[in-house]
Amino acid sequence: MKHFTYIFTLLVLLLNGYLGMTQVKIGQNLQTIHPSSILELESNSKAFVLTRVSQDEMIAIVPLPGALVFNTDTQCIHMFDGGQWENLCDKGVSITASEIMPTGNQEGDIWIDTSQDLLFFWNGTAFIPIGRTPYRGSGAPMTSIVPNPLAGDIYVDIGSGDLYTYDGSNWLIQGNGILANNGITESDTNTIELGGTLIKPTTITTDNTNTLAIQGLEITHELSNRVVVMDAATGVLRATPMSTIMQREETVIVANDGQNQFSTPLQIINEKKIDVYRNGIRIDFTVVGSNTIELVPDARCFQNDEIRIIQFF
Repeated sequence: MKHFTYIFTLLVLLLNGYLGMTQVKIGQNLQTIHPSSILELESNSKAFVLTRVSQDEMIAIVPLPGALVFNTDTQCIHMFDGGQWENLCDKGVSITASEIMPTGNQEGDIWIDTSQDLLFFWNGTAFIPIGRTPYRGSGAPMTSIVPNPLAGDIYVDIGSGDLYTYDGSNWLIQGNGILANNGITESDTNTIELGGTLIKPTTITTDNTNTLAIQGLEITHELSNRVVVMDAATGVLRATPMSTIMQREETVIVANDGQNQFSTPLQIINEKKIDVYRNGIRIDFTVVGSNTIELVPDARCFQNDEIRIIQFF
């Protein structure tokens, strides 16, 4: 009997040593196992069940890194990373489709805003719009909408239509939502240009320093043209025929022999606005009274000479 017990014990030890160095397969096709496998499970009707523990039971276990359990409280598989149990159900990208922004986000999560048909991703701080350009929002661009803008980024105010560009430091409004009118127009290339219809009374204020000048006007001698005049009381500009600017009064006098003084049609304000003709020939004169002129000495008249005096005002 002692010999049998000795032989049986030796066989068990040898068998255990053999099993400790070999591969193990459980289930179907036991004769096939991959060369790199230490353990294989194969079945089309049975499942492999991990250790099932509660949350408290799991926390009490401190196994080797890589250990797996099924947490019956969270209904998820947990893995021990060497310091704590990680819930494998929380790993990966979360995709949410809703009108309201989700909370508890992880970096890389995706949100589809169904109210605007916009796609966002969570950068660890805020949801960033993707798939559409430029950035969009109500009102001027804010950090909550564009938290980390880069030079060249574009933003559109969906309320006003204003366009903004980021220069690396500030958002600059481009004025696409501004209506050009009252004497200015906006071209097809979004350039504001002078020219257009005034839609209300418009005043340009000047002073001795800040004057208004127009240069490069075409020179013309057409008497049919009009000139611009200003109302002395209101400053309003108006157009008037040139004839109204250079009005004149004319008188014809039949001279006596030796006569050299004559009366003008109007009171003399400016002698340069008076022309005197004797028998059709323009002659010089001097002013000797408020409405009296005197011909130069060598222009003395003879009987019945025609003196024509033209006075402009």
